[in-house]
Amino acid sequence: MKAALFVVLALSLLVVACSGSRTPADRGEMPENAPPANNAACAPAPTNEPEPEPEPAPKKRIVVTTGVHGNEPSGYLVQGQLAELGFTVHGPCNPWGIENNNRHLEDGRDLNRMFGRTDCPEAESVKEWLKENPPDFLLDLHEDPDGTGAYLIQHGPDDEIGRKIIDALKDQYDFDPAPKFLMVQGEDGLLKPTLPVLRVMALGKIYGLAYYAWATYGCTAIVVECPGSWPEEKRKAYQLAVCTTAKRLIEE
Repeated sequence: MKAALFVVLALSLLVVACSGSRTPADRGEMPENAPPANNAACAPAPTNEPEPEPEPAPKKRIVVTTGVHGNEPSGYLVQGQLAELGFTVHGPCNPWGIENNNRHLEDGRDLNRMFGRTDCPEAESVKEWLKENPPDFLLDLHEDPDGTGAYLIQHGPDDEIGRKIIDALKDQYDFDPAPKFLMVQGEDGLLKPTLPVLRVMALGKIYGLAYYAWATYGCTAIVVECPGSWPEEKRKAYQLAVCTTAKRLIEE
């Protein structure tokens, strides 16, 4: 009998010890300090959400300008093809010159010396268009009536894209081994004015479209030149080749 009472007493103490100090709850409420209910069986199975695709980097706007000089028409003649290839194209910048096969504007001035001024309607029109289509990279297509080989004038000395374009095309086209423009001497088809030279050019405010694009938008801007004596089809093919090569290099 005593042994049975001892067992009952021990079981009672064990129940009290396991119950802790929980306070009885009112009907319908969870008791204080109650462990959380285990609802794992009722919870929906976790799903593995796919990782979102990273946003593609925005494509750079490659702007091509044509017809600054009306007697250098090859760039203007391929601008439709360039637009179809995804370039942002503006031209002719000098409509009167293109119509009359004349280098100059109708008033006799050279458009490519007017971009440091504000009194030339044709230059202001190009500036306004560039404001609406700010370039990340610009190619201004020209011809050199007295040239003996093709060449590029690169405004923006911080990259090597001009040299890379020439290297990619030198087996197809003859580049001038020693091109020269004003105070700038180039080599192997490339003129690349240094920053000090570019700053000097700004002092007289007599500069062209490519210089304006570089100075205003901080983009590399290249004047593309080929001999005016080349047959028209060769000149057109060269302009297309320079533009498409530049686009490939930029987008790589």
